[in-house]
Amino acid sequence: MRVPVIGVTGPIASGKSTVSRFIAEGGGALVDCDALGAKALEAADVRRKLVAAFGAGVLSPRGAVSRRSLARIAFASDRNLDRLNRIVRPRLKKIITGEVLKRRVEADYIVLDAVLLFQYKFKFKIDYAVVTKARLAKRLARIMRRDGISRAEALGRIERQRRLADDWRKADAVVATDGPLARVRMDAGRIRNRFLARARAKRRNARCRRS
Repeated sequence: MRVPVIGVTGPIASGKSTVSRFIAEGGGALVDCDALGAKALEAADVRRKLVAAFGAGVLSPRGAVSRRSLARIAFASDRNLDRLNRIVRPRLKKIITGEVLKRRVEADYIVLDAVLLFQYKFKFKIDYAVVTKARLAKRLARIMRRDGISRAEALGRIERQRRLADDWRKADAVVATDGPLARVRMDAGRIRNRFLARARAKRRNARCRRS
């Protein structure tokens, strides 16, 4: 049975993962596309193409793709980032689609945490899109702390995503993550509950029309 899919997207370090978890708290299944991206990097064909595109420096001493090394190279230029997405996207789309189909068997709804939500053309429908936002200073601090990189590198990663800004404006709702966690949870829950109430009403009306 088809269940609603809520997509959560937004700039790097804007709080997507936190908001996604909060939205999923109402009985939803969380699909973390960043975590699934790690699975895509384990595929032999993806690893081979990444080495061909960027060199053996993307590999760890054990021969696996190093996400930290890959990120440093990919975020160095728009061209590199585009090459990375072209290599990983086909495999990742299959993994994400399989995960959504599996999770919807038992979940009331799906929450898809995906920075490239509007760039991927999935076979399933995104019913509602939420974008997260936070002040630049907050995002810089989060990136530097999380990834152990310099302020200049963090700014570079933010700059690489500016091309996605127009797509993020297509979202149905916005959640700011600068404030207290309790406030973020409340805002995310309010958006979730409002959307799910409308989705359930639409399903009831559709059943009434068929009967």
